[in-house]
Amino acid sequence: MNARASQILTSATLAIWGGSLAWFGFSGRIAAYLHPAFHPWVLISGIILLALAAGALVVPTDGRPPCNRPTVSFFVLVVPLVAAMAVSPGGFGATAITNRGLVEDPGQLTGYSPQADPALALVGGPVAEGTMMDPNTYLKKTADGRIKVQTVDLLYASAEPTMREDFENKEIEVVGQFMPARLGNPNGDRFQLVRLFVICCAADARPVAVAVESRETFPEMTWLRVTGRATFPVVSGRRSPLIVADSVKEIDPPEESFIY
Repeated sequence: MNARASQILTSATLAIWGGSLAWFGFSGRIAAYLHPAFHPWVLISGIILLALAAGALVVPTDGRPPCNRPTVSFFVLVVPLVAAMAVSPGGFGATAITNRGLVEDPGQLTGYSPQADPALALVGGPVAEGTMMDPNTYLKKTADGRIKVQTVDLLYASAEPTMREDFENKEIEVVGQFMPARLGNPNGDRFQLVRLFVICCAADARPVAVAVESRETFPEMTWLRVTGRATFPVVSGRRSPLIVADSVKEIDPPEESFIY
C-alpha cells in the first residue's frame, strides 16, 4: 500500500468512528447506553475524531514508505463497530431482563447500604416541631395529586422506614415495562413492573421490579403507566413494595428508558 492510500485509510477509520459517536450523540440514541452525564463527552469525542480525520487527509506524506498497518487497523477497529451498529437492537429485550434477574431487594443494588439508625435527640428535649422537611417540598406530583415515583424509589422505601412513610398508602404513578409474575402469584392477579436502573452505562443496568396487583396483561416489555396505592406488605420476613393498581395503561416509550 502506498503512502497516500495508507493516509486515506487512516482518515476513513477516524471518520467512521467520529461519525458514529457524533450520530449517537445527535440522534439521542446514546441514552440507551450511557448515563446522561457522559452524553456531551461522547458528542465532543465524535467531533474531535472527525477533525482528526480531516487533518489526516491533508498532512503531507513526505514520501514515506508503504505501510500495511492502517489496513489491519481499519478491519480491527471499524468492522466490529459497523457490525455492532447493524445488529444492535438499541434496547433490552425480555430475554436480557430474565438473564440479568429481576432485582426485588435493595441489597442487590450496587452501592446500597441500609439507613443508619436515627440520631438520638439532643440534650434538652425533642426536636423542635416543624423542623422536619415537608414531603410536599421534594416529592413530584401529577396534576391530580398523585406522587410520581420510580420503581427503585419504592424498592429503597421497602427497607427504609423514613422513606416508606412518604409513599405508604399514598396514591402514586409509576412508569415501567410489563413482565409476568412467574413466582409468588398463586391467584394470577399480579405482574411485575420493571425499569432498568443504571449507575454508569448499559453494562451495569439492573432490572428493578415492583409487583403490581392487577389482572391486566400485555406482551412482555410493553411500556405502561400504572396508578394506584403504594403498599409494603411483609413477604418471607421482609417488606416488599406492592402497587394496588387503579389504572394500567399502555404508553409510548419514554425518552429516557433508564433510571439513574
